[in-house]
Amino acid sequence: MNYSKQDIDRFFEGKLSKKEAKDFLNWLDSSAGEDTYNAIIADIWDNEAENHELNQDKENVHIPILVESKVEENTPKPPIKKSTIKKPKLVKFSIGMAASLILVFSVSYVLYFNSPPKESAVSPEYNVPVAIERSTPRGNKKIITLPDGSTVVLNADSKLTYGSNFATNRTITLEGEGFFDVVRDEEHPFKVITDNIATTALGTSFNIKAYDENPGIQVTLATGKVRVENSLDHKLLEIQPGEAVYFSEDKNTFEKKNVDLSDFLSWKEGILQFEKTPLNLVIEDLERWYGVEIKIIGDKKLPEYKCSGTFKPHEYLSNVLKVLSYSVDFEYKINGNEVILEFN
Repeated sequence: MNYSKQDIDRFFEGKLSKKEAKDFLNWLDSSAGEDTYNAIIADIWDNEAENHELNQDKENVHIPILVESKVEENTPKPPIKKSTIKKPKLVKFSIGMAASLILVFSVSYVLYFNSPPKESAVSPEYNVPVAIERSTPRGNKKIITLPDGSTVVLNADSKLTYGSNFATNRTITLEGEGFFDVVRDEEHPFKVITDNIATTALGTSFNIKAYDENPGIQVTLATGKVRVENSLDHKLLEIQPGEAVYFSEDKNTFEKKNVDLSDFLSWKEGILQFEKTPLNLVIEDLERWYGVEIKIIGDKKLPEYKCSGTFKPHEYLSNVLKVLSYSVDFEYKINGNEVILEFN
């Protein structure tokens, strides 16, 4: 296969797919490709030489292509004939060809085949968006500003994933917990996917908790209005501020309830709160909240207790464990990032 100047222009403009670009580079590395490329350069050089004679008073900008020997800056150029040109030293490129043959095998190769995986541009041919991930480790929270100006307070051990085309497709996948404050855009609804639940809003603020270890998903609305859809049976629920949707695949429930917003949003302020929470889920929350690993030793199994309580902002783990130990009756020891519990 042979290529024309228009094909070369398309390459430098990034209009080739990865496969087309790879085929082009392979061709350019062949003797036929080099001969064709040099012929194109020679034609451009002839046109440039003619223009130079007609426009001696105009400033010409030259870009080096292949340098075989050093040319003195003030050395006059000898007359040039097309039949004698093999590898011109200087040439003025047309738009779309302002790059050298040497750079083709470095910059262009990196551009097409080694682009950053998270926030690189979409494929010119297939227009496939690139996935962008934002996450928090255990023991940390983060405020994230999305490309449309919406913000997310991301709780510990959580992850957001959205496309590089977010400006026109405001769809996010959430693993963990996040509080969303959404910028209104009626033409592009804001949607959060959590397992089998899709939460859609225009301009509003809401909280979603969807950790893998939890028995269900909770969507709590602070302001505005959202629509929550269960993809298993396509049921829809709309909720108002102060309402929440509870979904449990195990129990086959999908319902809304009135709630106290402070119980669900206090984590943003660093307040740890439990309301009739099973002890096994309390332990998992503590592991995420403080970035520790909790191990249980001894012969006794984990009691099936439900815990309630509210701790002051950014309370020390030792104080939380001390309070819990009074009601659940266990001994604890903290060794760096490891916590040992033994029930009496």
